[in-house]
Amino acid sequence: MSVSGYLDKLEVTVLAEDSVLYESPLWGQHGVSFLLEAYKDGVKRNVLVDVAQSPEALLHNMKLLGVNPSIIDAVILTHCHYDHTQGLAEILKAVGKRDLPIIAHPDIFRLNFVVEPYLRHVGVMSGDSRERIEESGGTLYLTRDPLQIMPGLVTTGRLRGRRISRRLGYLLRP
Repeated sequence: MSVSGYLDKLEVTVLAEDSVLYESPLWGQHGVSFLLEAYKDGVKRNVLVDVAQSPEALLHNMKLLGVNPSIIDAVILTHCHYDHTQGLAEILKAVGKRDLPIIAHPDIFRLNFVVEPYLRHVGVMSGDSRERIEESGGTLYLTRDPLQIMPGLVTTGRLRGRRISRRLGYLLRP
């Protein structure tokens, strides 16, 4: 796939991660979520990358950071773990749009388990099923291949390698 040009500007805001400064009003949580503000030829697209694991914490942080959920133009899920996907349906309701692109690998809904310290499911939880995402306004774009979001902003598609494909799965390349 050829990338059509370069972005004029890309701003990345950390909306959620698992550490916050002492006495910070922001809420820390396991997992991550980023807001990408991509600019090209006078066009701006706001892309949410992952939603961490708590929609309440993510929405709290967005409010404190002055980010209105309604500005989101697309969501990218890097991989299926709950600490990157949990609460997506609730976030979509807060965005309040219909047919919002949700970009992910076709196996995003596969069962995913860990056995240490005991057997448990760590993939997409039932509250964020395909049906709940679609009912909440999302339209799934499931692909293994790179996908251009706008000129100059494209996902990598599936990354191969033992650790890379298991952990990252789906990234952006500006």
